[in-house]
Amino acid sequence: MFDLELDKYLLYMNYQEFLEDLVRWGDASRKKQDGFHPLKAFQNLLQKAAKSADHEVFSPFLYLSLSARLEMEDMMLLAAALYTGLCGEDLSPALWNAFCAEAEWYYHSSCLLYEKEWDERGILSQIRISPRLFSFLCGIIPDLRHIAGMDWYHLTGAALPFLGSGIRLYPRIENCLHKISGKKLIYIKGQKGCGRKLNYAYLAAQSHRSLAVIPYETLKTENQLREMRLECLLHHAMYVIELTDESEDLAPLLHWLKDEETIFLLGGRREITLPHSLLRQYLPFSIHTEEVLGDKALFENLTLAYPWECEKDRTDFLGRYNFLPGRMEEILALASSYSLSDGNGRITADYLRQAVLHVSSHSLDKYAKKIKGVYRFQDLILPKLQKQRLSHIVSRVRNRKLVYEEWGFLKKSAYGNGISMIFAGPPGTGKTMAAQVMAAELGMELYRVELPSVVDKYIGETEKKLNHIFGEAEKSMAILFFDEADVLFSKRTEIKESNDKYSNMEIAFLLQKMEEYEGISILATNYLQNFDSAFRRRISDIIDFPLPDADLRRQMWQSMIPSKMPVSEDIDFDFLAEQFDVSGSMIKNSLIYASFLAAEEKEPLLTMERILKGVSHELEKSGKKLSRDEYGEYGHLF
Repeated sequence: MFDLELDKYLLYMNYQEFLEDLVRWGDASRKKQDGFHPLKAFQNLLQKAAKSADHEVFSPFLYLSLSARLEMEDMMLLAAALYTGLCGEDLSPALWNAFCAEAEWYYHSSCLLYEKEWDERGILSQIRISPRLFSFLCGIIPDLRHIAGMDWYHLTGAALPFLGSGIRLYPRIENCLHKISGKKLIYIKGQKGCGRKLNYAYLAAQSHRSLAVIPYETLKTENQLREMRLECLLHHAMYVIELTDESEDLAPLLHWLKDEETIFLLGGRREITLPHSLLRQYLPFSIHTEEVLGDKALFENLTLAYPWECEKDRTDFLGRYNFLPGRMEEILALASSYSLSDGNGRITADYLRQAVLHVSSHSLDKYAKKIKGVYRFQDLILPKLQKQRLSHIVSRVRNRKLVYEEWGFLKKSAYGNGISMIFAGPPGTGKTMAAQVMAAELGMELYRVELPSVVDKYIGETEKKLNHIFGEAEKSMAILFFDEADVLFSKRTEIKESNDKYSNMEIAFLLQKMEEYEGISILATNYLQNFDSAFRRRISDIIDFPLPDADLRRQMWQSMIPSKMPVSEDIDFDFLAEQFDVSGSMIKNSLIYASFLAAEEKEPLLTMERILKGVSHELEKSGKKLSRDEYGEYGHLF
């Protein structure tokens, strides 16, 4: 007769001995030996296994039972199914009756742990342990498996990044889990990179568990999710489902997870819609971007975890970019990798720029064109006031964190802390070049958005495109340069017909996105009068780009000729500056035209005659033909 009463105080030398006792227990239960009590004997079996585990004899059976949080009746059902599996059989209701008279335990068995079969009447007739779990319960310890669509965000034993005090939600979540009974649904919402996953990782670490993240859009079937859940169960991991702002119908997911005690979700900025029939307590939590960005200690810890070439590069990086912690950690890790590859081992501004461009991949190219920032302030010829204002704006970007976060102005100005500008002036006066200078000085990407290609005749489409543009720009804090803004703002008017209403709505939406954007956004216009006073008040800076005066034109004529260009001594820069009231771009184009004329000659030389022909060509393009007298002493050339 099988009886563990006498030897329950002994220890197993290995897990195989436990399996042998389990088979003996199953045989005795099946034969219904007189005086044998399956439940009592099973409890003795567990007691011996637990004492052995205390002496470092690993038990996959106990591990799985604890990981799945099984009650005693569920553990006994698992033991019976393991026994029948070892005997090469499935567990039927009749066979289960030999172990326990409670048929309900059998019919309510876990859909995660067992594969099930039903008879023609739709009644459950067979259950068997899922193959991967069965192998584990037989003592075959599996390696960690990487399943497509599931990311192992954190593994037990690995160090966790610093979590700022202002966004530390996991103690509150843990408190709710302990105090609120019944089934629950935990949802953390917030912008990507703000610490949602990290909070869940800290929560998992409290019970020495790993964390897996499963994007909802990758889930197609219940079986696919079941495979991922089994992997988490095998490796004592918690899992969280990541939603997108487009994740609307959660009914399939909630049905697949109906047996879970607690469902963990994370999502974007919007609340989720749950069915009225949800039979679990909904517990929403939020991480606010402003609180994250205002946590100085968080960003100090992130950056100080890496070696730097110089402290100024580190502080400049912190001041220049408003990246959330998740994105910043990616950038720092990649910049560190670049430095190690070069044999330097310390992060520099150049490594950071490379990392920002690589990590912040986006799809802005669909509606915008990237422009290289090849010019610096010394290349920009503008009136002194305009250059000072541009320099001041660059300085504001560099010192934004100091003013808004360290000095506390973020709390006084929680909305619209980016920089929105209007560059106003005739064509060719340096608006695009000024944007390039800002991009080069700040080490940021510059994208020119042609507004005519964004404005759509179909209602709502313009807003969708603008939303996409700003959303993608956020990934790298790119400077957005909206060219030809007059195509939209010339329509801003009193509402006289329905089209006027929608045009004004598009303008209002663009202004809203510019205010929300934490980076730099610029509207370029030839006609400032198209912008009414209400709109101008909500723009942080307006810079006028006038046609250059004679002194500025003289500087342009002289500075735009490359040093390698052969130049005649007869060029009269004073005459060119005084005589022709032209823009900077016309000066450049005139010189290029003249240079091509010179290239046709046997002895290439940039001469006064060729420059004047270039000027004539540019003026004719704009519809202005000069008389011979207007060329003064050079009139004989025409």
